[in-house]
Amino acid sequence: MSKRGEMKKHFCPHCEYRTGNAARLKDHIRTHTGERPYQCQHCDYSASQKSRLKMHIIAIHTDEKAAYERGRSERSTACKRERVRTEHTGGVRQHAHRCDLCNYSTTYKAHLKRHIAAKHSNYRPHKCPTCNFAAVDKTCVKNHVATHSIERPYSCEICDYSAKTKDHLRQHMTTHAVEKPYKCDACSYSSAQLSNLKRHMAKHTGEKPYKCDICGYGTADMSNLKRHIMGQHAGEKPYKCDICGYSAAQRSNLKLHIMDKHSDEKSYKCKVYGYATSRMCDFKKHITTHTGEKPYKCDICAHGTAYLSNLKRHVMDKHSAEKSYKCDTCGYATSRMSDLKKHIATHTGEKPYKCDICDYCTAQVTNLKRHMAKHTVEKPYKSDICGYGTVELSHFKNHRRARHTGKKPYKCDICGYGAAQLSNLKLHILDKHYEEKPYNCEVCGYGTSRMCDLKKHITIHTRETLMGTA
Repeated sequence: MSKRGEMKKHFCPHCEYRTGNAARLKDHIRTHTGERPYQCQHCDYSASQKSRLKMHIIAIHTDEKAAYERGRSERSTACKRERVRTEHTGGVRQHAHRCDLCNYSTTYKAHLKRHIAAKHSNYRPHKCPTCNFAAVDKTCVKNHVATHSIERPYSCEICDYSAKTKDHLRQHMTTHAVEKPYKCDACSYSSAQLSNLKRHMAKHTGEKPYKCDICGYGTADMSNLKRHIMGQHAGEKPYKCDICGYSAAQRSNLKLHIMDKHSDEKSYKCKVYGYATSRMCDFKKHITTHTGEKPYKCDICAHGTAYLSNLKRHVMDKHSAEKSYKCDTCGYATSRMSDLKKHIATHTGEKPYKCDICDYCTAQVTNLKRHMAKHTVEKPYKSDICGYGTVELSHFKNHRRARHTGKKPYKCDICGYGAAQLSNLKLHILDKHYEEKPYNCEVCGYGTSRMCDLKKHITIHTRETLMGTA
């Protein structure tokens, strides 16, 4: 049943989404097909839903969001400021806000903030005098500093809670209210606040009206969208771990990190690998690495994964038309800044993650975790033919296919080359069919698209030199 009580009779053919509104279903289906019929009149941006286009226009092409929200038809105050500025400068727009780090300039302060967050994510000039928190915006730091204030004059008469403002105390008091007049029609949930009920209803309707223009992330709560943008796209991670230097965009993520990585109490232990965690949900996810179970399937290409989050990432990376982050070296494009950073490491050769036991180092933390399994004594998945052993079923299957069956299901469309693993096919295409080879040997002119291959090649000349001097 939907929020208004009607049956959800409209089903998405691509996923489990359902709704009672046919128009809403059409909007949803476009997230699978990639169709973007709503075109922005100011730039090349297009959207699958009208609501996303409206949000884009508010975020990018106007500095006055409140005017749109109130439905006013008059020009925004930002436009008025621009008109006055233009009149006083002889019709020439003056870019009053300039970036201190590069030549970028803009008429709007909001645009400058967005530019700094996107291009200079490590630049945070305004710092908290109490802790390590830093931000681009002075107001952001001011609000943060208030969290260090010990003074909480407004106390709850029922429990030990105290607040800095009356509004916060009033909101807290609703948690003690016996009467909860706002009830959910779909389940037994009830609340003392209408806003809480609306937020809860999103669990039943699946409606996610707040969308991220960068990656398509959707949520039922505007505060969640703000947290997502700050965490995924702004590069600002103010919450620091005092033990290992880990940083997070949200305080809750830092707490989870400390609990997982630095807490001695880890009740859930894996008998196969020795993995331990303080959370049951993480333990269940880990177990799938041994069983090989991949319950989450992609409707477009049949890709399977053990985690729903990985499936969402796969759909966004492989089937999303919008890939804003591009590599200047080879043309690789992705919808996420974090993936671009990982990719760039393949060109630079930077490998910050090091093994404490041996000399192995890698560009990605996930590769280091896989490597650490080699130092685990117990390896339950063993080959009867060659004695190879591993802690992961997926690795065992890859080994068996590559070494013993002779099957090579991954084929190159250009030359017919076959590989037992998809990663090997990708390397083949990059090495053999990719024309641009930015890494060149100064001795013999050898060229390659990967820094690691150039380093290997240079050792040939090093050996030749040593043999010549011997």
